[in-house]
Amino acid sequence: MTIKAKSNKFPLFILLLTNFLDWMSIGLVYPIFSAMIFQQDADFFSIETSDFARGAWLGVLLAAGPLAQFFSSPIVGTLSDQKGRKPLLKNTLLIIIFGYLLCSVGVWAESLFLLLIGRLIVGVGTGNAAVVYAAIADISKTEDKAKNFGLSSMACGIGFCIGPFLGGSLSSWGFATPFLFSMLFSIINLSLLIFWFDETHHVRRNVQLSLTLGLKNLKKAFKIPTLRALFLCFFFFCVGWSFYWEFIPVTWIQEYHLTTSQVGNFFAYGAAFYALSSGLLIRPIVNRFQPLTVFLVALILLPFVIFPLLLHSNISVFWVYIPIQQFLIALVFPTGATIISNSVNEDSQGEMMGILQSVDSFAFGSSPLLAGAFVGLSTQAPVVVSGGCMVLACLILLSGYRKKLLKR
Repeated sequence: MTIKAKSNKFPLFILLLTNFLDWMSIGLVYPIFSAMIFQQDADFFSIETSDFARGAWLGVLLAAGPLAQFFSSPIVGTLSDQKGRKPLLKNTLLIIIFGYLLCSVGVWAESLFLLLIGRLIVGVGTGNAAVVYAAIADISKTEDKAKNFGLSSMACGIGFCIGPFLGGSLSSWGFATPFLFSMLFSIINLSLLIFWFDETHHVRRNVQLSLTLGLKNLKKAFKIPTLRALFLCFFFFCVGWSFYWEFIPVTWIQEYHLTTSQVGNFFAYGAAFYALSSGLLIRPIVNRFQPLTVFLVALILLPFVIFPLLLHSNISVFWVYIPIQQFLIALVFPTGATIISNSVNEDSQGEMMGILQSVDSFAFGSSPLLAGAFVGLSTQAPVVVSGGCMVLACLILLSGYRKKLLKR
């Protein structure tokens, strides 16, 4: 059975701390990929290598983690319904630690192959995001889910704020250093879970698992009549946001000649506003309005703070647009997760969060894999592709929920 603890504040704190350390570890290495690939003095490519080829490799490296997560998250999420949340969180953190170690070796050996394998292994481990969301759902009342999912996003945002700032600074000691620090923080995360986190879910369900569960989940997601449009909308939203936030560093480096440290500062700036929005600024909104309404309005407004970047040539405009973008993104994720979580019973939270994670991971993985090379052709691609995907996501949601929205 799912545990509704006498006081759910402490397990929630541990889960939020897990999110924070996870995303700080991810953020530590996030700003360095574009520098590793596009800086002319980097060791992975010869100076004659074209921007097209560099962009394609950047796409592969960025896609590796999410695509591995796509296959692992539904298995991990469903297993947590069967075996409990804590064992799965511990095992996946061990996988993450090994993955970061292998990434460090890949950088030292100047081997893109080892770096890619390390990224894949880390991606398998980060399938535990579905478990964290399921555990938060375990200990949350229905009316508190959006708020608690918002706190989860805040923890991720704070971690991703500190991580890129540290990663950009630590890269001055060598590109392997951020990976080593990510491994260290993952070890701390594992220790806290082992000693301080109590199981939140004791239901034991026998389930059939396979490596194709992610593909089956995609199929299942689009077969649920009440959620089909929402999952499809979420997919295009994630494609758009992934393309923008993962590839805009190329624009900053190529067009504005930012250093790795400056890129890290921009990521930290955005993550700080995301954390502030998720934990505080969105609360009055999610407490007053229905999740579906908030989700839709945020999606409608996003293209209006992405497309205008095409009209500006001064890097300073990002200081204005990034906070607005992050506030709207902070509204999308918790409200979307709440809508989906509320659609199933307590015993299926891990499975449903795994399905959501499959959709997210496939989007975040396919976007850089398919489109990475286009950044080498046009530095404006992140803005164009992202804005177009946001518009498409709005149209899909409006089409699928037209009747329900008209009743409000």
